[in-house]
Amino acid sequence: MAYKLNNPIIEKTNYDKSTSFSILSANVGNLSVGCRKVLNKLCYKDVEERIAANIKYLSPDIIALQEVLAPWQCKEINETNKNKVCNETQLTPQVRRLVGEDYTIACNSRNQFECIAVKRDFGEIIDCPNGETCNKARTAPEIDGCDNGFTISSVTVKAKTAPTLFDVINFHPQSTSSTCRAKMINAALYGNETAVSIIQEKKVLLLGDFNLDPWRDDDESVITWNTFIQNGWNDSKLEYHSGIAENSPPFFTSFLFYKPRALDFIVSNFANGICSTLGESPNTLRLDGGKGTDHRALFGILSLR
Repeated sequence: MAYKLNNPIIEKTNYDKSTSFSILSANVGNLSVGCRKVLNKLCYKDVEERIAANIKYLSPDIIALQEVLAPWQCKEINETNKNKVCNETQLTPQVRRLVGEDYTIACNSRNQFECIAVKRDFGEIIDCPNGETCNKARTAPEIDGCDNGFTISSVTVKAKTAPTLFDVINFHPQSTSSTCRAKMINAALYGNETAVSIIQEKKVLLLGDFNLDPWRDDDESVITWNTFIQNGWNDSKLEYHSGIAENSPPFFTSFLFYKPRALDFIVSNFANGICSTLGESPNTLRLDGGKGTDHRALFGILSLR
């Protein structure tokens, strides 16, 4: 039985789609023992159904998801638990079930754990057929000695309203090593000796699970990120739309290992607006309906500068 949305997770606001857009960023995975066979991706049917129902309610113009169950993962295990996604043949990729049919979806080219979805009435993803699911998101290169199951990837969005072109960069760098995390961020933003930057446009929207808290952590990955923020992009200022922009100190988005932190945030150099931390911001509920994921999602409406 499909999950029925009983209470809205946030009060929706009408907005002018000629000057504004709605955005959602969500890490949908978890560290449940029951999901270890699929690398702690979204493995329970009821959690998937709750998230899908809430995404349908929010109907964001742009969605960035991290730790999605990739289509190939269920083929590698024999799942007998009827409560788990992999118990059934995956005729439709999980990311499509989560966002619905109204989106074009581009997942990272390496493992399809991270995906970006753009609503078709808002715009298109360059190099990904309209309304389809493709694995063509530009993905930062693998780093020797690091866990390259983590990725940072990007797409170029062609919107129906100005600015016509901008890049969306979906972050999920390595959680367990600040050195690898810094290298991954550097390679994605600036390129390295083997690859160019995954950013192609002057206008950028950066979001996701960064696995660092710029307001509470102090390591080399935080230094790398803060330097980028201070320098700006394409001679334009980068601004937070969540975290410190919403509340000071920022609401926590992760409560792992008894060390709550704000690991998820949204930044751009061409928009204004503040995003809510669903389940932590006043008058909001969690995207997963109360349990099932280990991160809080971010949702808001941004307007063009």
